[in-house]
Amino acid sequence: MGGSVRDEPHLVVCPDARWRKSVVDGVTERPGLRWAAWVSGVFEPPHWMVVLPPYLGWRVAGSVGVWWGLGAGLLAGVVPAAFLAVDSWRRWWGRGLRVRQDRLVAIPGLLLLLSGAVAVLYGAGAPREVAAVVAAMVAVVVVGSAVTSVWKVSAHSAVTAAATGVLVIACRPHAAAAGVLLVLVLGAAVVAVAWSRVRLDCHTRAQVVVGAALGLVLGGAVFAGLR
Repeated sequence: MGGSVRDEPHLVVCPDARWRKSVVDGVTERPGLRWAAWVSGVFEPPHWMVVLPPYLGWRVAGSVGVWWGLGAGLLAGVVPAAFLAVDSWRRWWGRGLRVRQDRLVAIPGLLLLLSGAVAVLYGAGAPREVAAVVAAMVAVVVVGSAVTSVWKVSAHSAVTAAATGVLVIACRPHAAAAGVLLVLVLGAAVVAVAWSRVRLDCHTRAQVVVGAALGLVLGGAVFAGLR
C-alpha cells in the first residue's frame, strides 16, 4: 500500500505501530480491532471534558450548574478538539496525535487553551466542582505532557482514569453496594480503554498502565483538593 499513513485515512492504527491493519467497509482482518477502534473513539479525552462538567454542575447547583458545566465543556472540550482537528487538516501533525513527536508540537497550544479555560472558570465564579474538574484534567495533561517528552504515555488511559477518580470522589455513594458498583463500572471503562489502545498498537501495556495510574492519582488528588 503506497503513501504515508497520513495519506491513508481508512487506516485505524497508529503510524508508530508494530503492525498496520486496514478497515474497509467495516471488515477487519484482526479480531477485536473494530471494537477497539469503537471504544477508543467513544472515550476520547475531549469527550470526558464535555460530559463531566455539566454533570458535576448539576449535582452542586442544579440547572444553573448545568449551564456552567456546558460552558466549561465548550472551553475545555470542544474548543481544544476543534483546535486539534483544524491543525490536523493543515497537516501540522498526524490525525489523533498518535506519534510522540506530533504530540510535542501540539501540546503547547493545547495547554494554552486548557489553562485559559481554567482561568476563565475561576475568574467568572463557576461552581467549585466545575472548575475543579477542569483544573484536575489540566494537571493530568501537563504532567502527562512532561512524560511524553521522553516516553509516549497514554492520554486516553490517563484522562479516563482521572474521570474515574473524580466521579468516585464527587458521588461518594452512601450505600456500600452502590459504591462498589460505581467503582466496578468505572474500572471496567478504564480497563476497556487500556485494552483498546494496546489492541490498536497505539501504546504498550506499560504506557497504558502508567497513564491510568497517573490520571487516577493526580486527577483525583487535584480535584479533591480544589472542590
